[in-house]
Amino acid sequence: MKELILHPLIFTLLFLAGSVYFVIAFQLINSNSRWSKLFEQACATVFLMIIGGITIGLMNKFHPRVLSLRTTTLPTLSLTLATYGACLLLLAPRLNKTLKDTVYVLSSFLKKNLFFCAYILIMLLSFAFSNIPASTFKASIVHIGVTLALIYIGKQYNWKELLTLLTWYHGIAVILFLVFGQHHLGHKNYAGPTMAIGAIILYLWSINASKNYKLIFISLATLAVVFVQQAGSGMGKALLFILICLLGFLRFIKRLPPRTAFACMGVFLALAVSLLILITENAEYIIVEKLGKDMTLTGRTYIWAQVVDAINQHPFFGYGVGGFWQEWRGPDDPSFNIRTPSGFKAMHAHNGFLDMGLYFGWLGLILFSLSLLVNIYYGVLHLIRTQDATAGLPLIIFTWLMITNFTETTLVSISSGWAFYVLMTARLTMDMTAEDISDVAHDQHGLAFALTPSSLPITPEEKNHSSD
Repeated sequence: MKELILHPLIFTLLFLAGSVYFVIAFQLINSNSRWSKLFEQACATVFLMIIGGITIGLMNKFHPRVLSLRTTTLPTLSLTLATYGACLLLLAPRLNKTLKDTVYVLSSFLKKNLFFCAYILIMLLSFAFSNIPASTFKASIVHIGVTLALIYIGKQYNWKELLTLLTWYHGIAVILFLVFGQHHLGHKNYAGPTMAIGAIILYLWSINASKNYKLIFISLATLAVVFVQQAGSGMGKALLFILICLLGFLRFIKRLPPRTAFACMGVFLALAVSLLILITENAEYIIVEKLGKDMTLTGRTYIWAQVVDAINQHPFFGYGVGGFWQEWRGPDDPSFNIRTPSGFKAMHAHNGFLDMGLYFGWLGLILFSLSLLVNIYYGVLHLIRTQDATAGLPLIIFTWLMITNFTETTLVSISSGWAFYVLMTARLTMDMTAEDISDVAHDQHGLAFALTPSSLPITPEEKNHSSD
């Protein structure tokens, strides 16, 4: 089949046919602004699915990471680049309009989320501290490119539209689990947390759904809860419990002053992490007897101790993106000795924050942590200022992200964890900037009103003059 397609005559005919269809699609999509936006939303949803590891057919061939993998073949690389390039060309007229605010977006991030910008800068420069600088530079460029695409989605769509994207993402994930099992969602340690956050997202969407659709989304949310159990992930079960508790907790702090609500949110996160530590320290009783999970979690504690030692060898800037876990190098692999007592060779730190420390050092981890704290505060402000029942979405995502990365790694890889974090960061940053502009405009309007002649006090001389 491959030889037939690559035959000069067949390849030429296919290319010409594809060009004709491309021109037709270009005209149809850009003939109406509504159609171009719908196509962009469809591309964004599929992009999130690919990043999130939801594999249908050959979708894994289009994951952005293939652009930086050393094992990627030329045909796969060409197909991936051609597909992304075609989508960008189809959206070119719309992007020409929506990207006019690029300078405004950049200034908003520098003003409202400087720590996030600094973290991205560390990522860009990480090749300088890597023992494989060329590979690290390529990986960091791909990662930053994906981040910029996610920032665009986050700044372009409002909260309802972002919730719609996440609902489509998790709704499709639940349906795939129902039809094919968890095979299309990967390992149980990923499938369980995915179903946990999926249940919450689908429930949030059902709150404002019409009567005709409310039952559908509640049913999908119920299926997600069932699939958390079927996935066999103890962490997924604990995470679902924490997120359900969070829904009620957010209704409580919504009535509090911002600083008090922020402090309460910090207490809740501390208690959630403490619960995970309790599970870790009592793994044999809680995990095996209560959660029905095997003892893989206990091995992580040995890995974490060795990873901390490795970070301390490069404490400031780390090893760079992909600069530590290099199993293909054999004994020259910096992570060669990171093993459990049973001899299991770790492929990652089984902790997103520690992997971040490996990639970007303690400095990078501190910058990200500060960015996360800023975003949580912005999330609290959004919760208090927004009357909609779905106002807690950012805080739900941040809680899910922190808990899942306690035992898994989704923060430093191109995955759903990083994607959701960037989406929330972009939307919150733009909202806070717009809020500042609104406040300044309000103050200027009030000042202008105060200085108008009609608003100034009348002096006795003016009063006598007017009476004459």
